[in-house]
Order: sequence, then C-alpha cells, then structure tokens
Amino acid sequence: MYREALFLHLFFATVWVGGMVFALIFARQTSEEVLRRFVYGSWLSAAVLFLTGMWMWHSFRRDFFENPLFHVKLFLFGVMVLNLAYISFFLMRRGLLRQVGHFMWINLFLGVLVILVISYLR
Repeated sequence: MYREALFLHLFFATVWVGGMVFALIFARQTSEEVLRRFVYGSWLSAAVLFLTGMWMWHSFRRDFFENPLFHVKLFLFGVMVLNLAYISFFLMRRGLLRQVGHFMWINLFLGVLVILVISYLR
C-alpha cells in the first residue's frame, strides 16, 4: 500500500508543479478555460498530496514530530494552498487573469522549494 500511495503522491506533485512549469514557460497565453481546468486539477492535486502525505508519514515514518524539515515542507505546502485559494476564489472569479501568472510564479517557486526540502528528508 505504501508504494501505491507514494506513486499517487509523486504523480500529483508532478501534475501540480509540472502544470505550473508548462503554463508559465511553455504556454504563456493560456485561455481562461485552460486556466480554470488547471486550477481544478491543482485542487485535486493538493487534496491527494495532503492525504497521501499524511498517511505515509504517520504510517511509515516515526520522526513526524522531531523532523523540522517535515514542518518546513508542510508550511510551504500550506502557503501554496492559500495562494491557490486566492487564485481560485479571488482572481479567477473577478476575471483578473493577468494577475494569475504572478501568483503561479510564487507557487512554482514554493513547489521547487518543497522538492528541495523533500530531497533532504529521504
């Protein structure tokens, strides 16, 4: 069961962070519909990442409370989710699509930091 959860965790992290790389670097002029679908996919990714991450950590890691890097990772993830909420519930609903890219850059930077932190957790 651990390998399946790890696969889902890595797959949805790739969807979220990879989607931001694609949208910001390769598809600079994305339509509102594409952006809206990406935001929905980002919410699904955030939910799966949180659930699988917590399950794996509590089930297989015994250093949950002692490892400060885990808390850094969780904090960065929380900021990413708050940023995603701002994009979803404020910018997208008000049609401020030009500003979405700025906040996606912030989330991409935070996502890369999470990947850096996780590389030290292993």
